[in-house]
Amino acid sequence: MIISHSHKFIFIKSFKTAGTSVEAALSEYCCGEDVVTPLGDYRFNRNDSGEWIHHSMNAGSFHQHDGALTIRSKIPATVWSEYFKFSITRNPWDRAVSFFFWENRQHPASGRRRRFYHHLGLGLNPLRETRRLFSEFVHSDWPTNDRFYTIDDQLCVDFVIRYERLAEDFDEVCRMMGMPVKGLPYLKSGIRKQRYHYSKYYDEESKASVAERHKHDIRLFGYEFEQE
Repeated sequence: MIISHSHKFIFIKSFKTAGTSVEAALSEYCCGEDVVTPLGDYRFNRNDSGEWIHHSMNAGSFHQHDGALTIRSKIPATVWSEYFKFSITRNPWDRAVSFFFWENRQHPASGRRRRFYHHLGLGLNPLRETRRLFSEFVHSDWPTNDRFYTIDDQLCVDFVIRYERLAEDFDEVCRMMGMPVKGLPYLKSGIRKQRYHYSKYYDEESKASVAERHKHDIRLFGYEFEQE
């Protein structure tokens, strides 16, 4: 999450939408009293050339995944109303698959996750077991991104980058803020080794469950389930 007083913008970082890459790129524009929250895991703070590229500063009571309402409560009303506010959204069915792989990567010690890795390594129909585990995940408790760009179920930011056109929308944001357009680093990538299309992981029940949980993303951004 970033609050840039020098460029008068607020970047609200959502989950599993390449937010770390955007945050790292924007942090290079920040200075002085600007707020850039630290990463939870600095192992993901280097680009392809090995350069350290995320620069945190002045975080204070702010956290990298503070929601819009939380941020609004911590800053002057004039900052919230006058600064350019933006976040990132992603096709909810694609995002759920990404979240599933990330969560399993983050908790390798549990027995369930060890079985997950074992089955992913099988040569014979590895997708069958993964789909079963994914279905369990979909029906468990995991967060949507609503709180990052909605308040009272209504859009509360000025612009929402779409993950599906990340580079183009990021360039547009830079132009809108009068900052030089620059390329994005690719951080936290390579988690999912087998790149099946997200639709391969779903049955009708899990597809409907994700749709219900992400009804605001579907309403606001018109996302649909795409079959490969």
